[in-house]
Formats: sequence, structure tokens, C-alpha cells
Amino acid sequence: MGFIHGLLIFIDIVTALLLVAIILLQKTKDEGLGLAFGAGVGETLFGSRAGNVLTKITIGLAVIFLVDTMILGYIDSGKITSGSVTDQLPMERSAPAQPGPIGGLPAMPAPAGTPVQVPASP
Repeated sequence: MGFIHGLLIFIDIVTALLLVAIILLQKTKDEGLGLAFGAGVGETLFGSRAGNVLTKITIGLAVIFLVDTMILGYIDSGKITSGSVTDQLPMERSAPAQPGPIGGLPAMPAPAGTPVQVPASP
């Protein structure tokens, strides 16, 4: 199943890139972005009916992309587990440690007037 899944992902990526390229090659109404990316190239390749050919290629690639994506979604839907992601974490067996004194100082401040002993530095 891993090979088929990888193949479907590869087909999905290639189809998406081809869709982007074909859409950018199409002649737009205002000759905007299509002209910047070579809309004239599509016309010289496919003749005067380039719009019809590129439109049919776009529709075909879109159908392949949608069907492939739906198949991938169906295959991957069985891999989703119900519940939270935190439910899959290993359980901690002991209670967390209580916060203790920091830096060797007492946890509670000493009452006023009581001398505080500071540990000697090594």
C-alpha cells in the first residue's frame, strides 16, 4: 500500500504543477499575466485554436487532480485515530516533584531578626 500511496502523491504533485503551468499559458481577456509568462508560446504551439486546446487540457488535469486527491483522502481517512493527540503520549508513573528551595536558600523567608546562614562557596 505504501507504493500506491507514494505514486498517488507523486501524481498529485505533478498534476498540480502542470495545472499551474497550463493556466499561466492561457491567454487572458486583458493579456495580463498570461502574456507575461508566454501566452504567445501556447498560440504558436497549438495554432489559432490554442484556447480550446489549453482549456481541454486544463479540464482534464483538474479532473485527474480532484479524483487523485479524493482517493488519497479516502486512503488516509482510515489512518486517523479518534481522540486527542495527548492521549497517545506515554503516561507519567510518578507525581511531579514539588518545587523546593532554589539555590540552597530556604523555601520560606526567615522571620525578621533571624540570622540567615549562607552556604560557603567551594
